[in-house]
Amino acid sequence: MQKIRVGIVGAGGMGEVHARYYREHPDVEVVAVADTLVEKAYDFAGRWGIPKANVFSDYVEMFDQVRVDAVSVCTPHAVHAGPAIEALKRGIHVNVVKPMASTGSEAMEMYRAAKESGKVLMVCFHTRWSPELQLAKRIISSGSLGEIYYGEATLGGRRRGIPGWGGRRPSFITRDMAGGGVLLDLGCYVIDNFMYVLDHPKPVTVTAVTASAIGPQREAVVEGVWSWDPSLFEVEDFVAAFIKFDGRLAILLKESWAMHANTLGSSFLLGTKGGLKFSPFELYRDEFGYMSTSTFTLPQVDVYGEAMRAFIEAVKRGGPPPIDPREIVIEMFIMDAIYESAGKGKEVEVKIPSMLFN
Repeated sequence: MQKIRVGIVGAGGMGEVHARYYREHPDVEVVAVADTLVEKAYDFAGRWGIPKANVFSDYVEMFDQVRVDAVSVCTPHAVHAGPAIEALKRGIHVNVVKPMASTGSEAMEMYRAAKESGKVLMVCFHTRWSPELQLAKRIISSGSLGEIYYGEATLGGRRRGIPGWGGRRPSFITRDMAGGGVLLDLGCYVIDNFMYVLDHPKPVTVTAVTASAIGPQREAVVEGVWSWDPSLFEVEDFVAAFIKFDGRLAILLKESWAMHANTLGSSFLLGTKGGLKFSPFELYRDEFGYMSTSTFTLPQVDVYGEAMRAFIEAVKRGGPPPIDPREIVIEMFIMDAIYESAGKGKEVEVKIPSMLFN
């Protein structure tokens, strides 16, 4: 069979990751790259064997001039939707890095474009291939936890880990490039992890707070950590959100880029018959008249590699995508509600278009 011809939009760190995995696959060749910083794109092309004639500063020109079967969108968060929608309208399969977009409405436009084109749209939540999440989903599906009524969701938070790369236009900390801060960067993982293992419960309301507590402080840029320019910091570095779902399930999300603490704790779920803790993974139940704690030996898996291979196989089949984009659009509306609640200082409804539940 002919190799799948892939273009890359965004020649930064995630573009490098995608190019590496594509190169390792025998059925794929990376044939073009586009980045607004064209010198960066030329450097990228040199590393990955892309002809100079196939280097562009504009993704539309790339689509016009080079035949590609699929594209990876590896741009800053606030500019995911444009190249993804353009590609889908041209009949090109799309693999977009997380988050899907910066707002629910943008994500919805991407979803509609995918439905209309019939092409694969995958949001690359590689964590879905982690043995820990796979095991959690298996345990929950078995009914071993009973009715799950409460959980806390976090990656643990960073004491100091603000991604300030990008010079005078940093990708993560300015509103126009990032769309948001730690919620879009890390919180999207936390939400997707829990929505996935819980089989996508319907969110109802959110009460949330966000803070730009550490990022604007010059003295917070200490030795031995990622550097950023506090004068350019425009987004949140902390988020906490109490999310209520249909029934009596509630999840407390908490995440941080920077804080004066070592950790926000571990993720866990509480059910009427058992509980789970993540990292390290433990199962709590009552067994044979005693309280029991079970641990598991989990394999080491290259989860990003698994996600990339799943995308390639979906393109070869012509779909469906390995991750249903409808699920991720719903998660984007949860994040919209978190920002709305934090801005208004009160509980808000999670507003999700009805077509996503049909």
